[in-house]
Amino acid sequence: MKRIIIYALLSIGVFSGCKKNNEILVDGERPEDRVAEALTKYSDQLTDSPYGWKAYLYPAGGGGFSFYLNFTKKNRVTMYSDLDNGPATTAKESSYRLRASMNPSLVFDTYNYMHILADPDARVFGGTPGWGLYSDFEFNFGVQTGDTLKLTGKLLDSKLVMVRATKAEQDAYNNKGLLTSLVTSTDYIAANSTLYTNIDGAVNLQTIFDYFQKKMTLVWDDKGTISSAISPFVFTLNGILLQDPVSYKGKLLREFIWDAATQGFYTTVDGKRFDLKSSPSPLLPLNALIGINYTSVTVPNGTTYPGWSADFIARRAKAASGTLTSGYNLRLDKMALVFNVNQSMLTLTADVYQTANKFLAIYPYSYTKTPAGVYKFTLGAMNGNASVIATAMAPLLSERLGADTFTLDYFTNLTNKQVLGQFKSVEHPDFAFTGTLQ
Repeated sequence: MKRIIIYALLSIGVFSGCKKNNEILVDGERPEDRVAEALTKYSDQLTDSPYGWKAYLYPAGGGGFSFYLNFTKKNRVTMYSDLDNGPATTAKESSYRLRASMNPSLVFDTYNYMHILADPDARVFGGTPGWGLYSDFEFNFGVQTGDTLKLTGKLLDSKLVMVRATKAEQDAYNNKGLLTSLVTSTDYIAANSTLYTNIDGAVNLQTIFDYFQKKMTLVWDDKGTISSAISPFVFTLNGILLQDPVSYKGKLLREFIWDAATQGFYTTVDGKRFDLKSSPSPLLPLNALIGINYTSVTVPNGTTYPGWSADFIARRAKAASGTLTSGYNLRLDKMALVFNVNQSMLTLTADVYQTANKFLAIYPYSYTKTPAGVYKFTLGAMNGNASVIATAMAPLLSERLGADTFTLDYFTNLTNKQVLGQFKSVEHPDFAFTGTLQ
């Protein structure tokens, strides 16, 4: 009996030993050894780039942001960024570490410029409360091609592309080169509201840079059909780089480079140079760009504003007085008119205040649009707040917006050259109002 027990124990020992060896050996290596080798490889890559890295981060929430990163073997990283003028010139140092989990990962583990994009306090850099711009600061290592590393955010799948920098590029970052490019680019875009290029000799391609949302839109009219292509972008030492090339009839536009000699941007397509040109007037009507480059017109709170007609001013004053005396002591503030072109909907939201408490009055309109760009708005089911002030708002809404047809066009504020969006009644041309385009 004892002999049987001894044999049984020996058998268990042999089988468990085999099982253990099968579990820990993968291609002849222990998993922890493989991970350690990968971490060492990536650590060496990060720190052995003598002049640092150019990095381009594309948050899951949209847009793009460029960085310069210089890693040391003491787990410290120094960076610049195109977030704003300060980060473009003031180096920020923080810690980083490499971590082994399911995949080797790079973690920026103390607060730096990358964390600003993910800051849950919307007052820091905008975005959504609790999430910021839906960006990451922990990344899994991915594909490596030559001097380029591609990483993916662990939480939100943000994309981070890192490219080895040269000595000249490192010197440029340290000598405010990113700030120079940032200021030059934004000043030029602000001064030239309508930029375009032409790469086939036939169609002008309107090139719209939204440097608040960090996206570029290419828009063109092809025999009456409006087409567009959109890509996030970052500011670089040379100008503007797109996350993904945009395509026009198979021709790819990847980058817009600043030419100090001509004081303008150019792009190259199939090895040929094409300059961006500035038009004194828009190439396409505003109603064609709603839903492509702009989604809303925000009418500010005020008694007058550039592009407001006398009839609109009088009717808005009557509406404001009516909401105030509606029994709830409500104060009418700004109004936003937001387009959803996929559903042919216009949602008008009015901010109304009771002392310091803000409420939203929501008026949803379906609409039709003629080929000439004339809109007809039909009111749907408003929310409770809107119902409370419906009578007070009648001079603006039921007597005008819901009764007339409207055109939507640009209006230039002659004081500061800001381009606004303007609604104008067809039946009552003396009723017109403007707001900021977003």
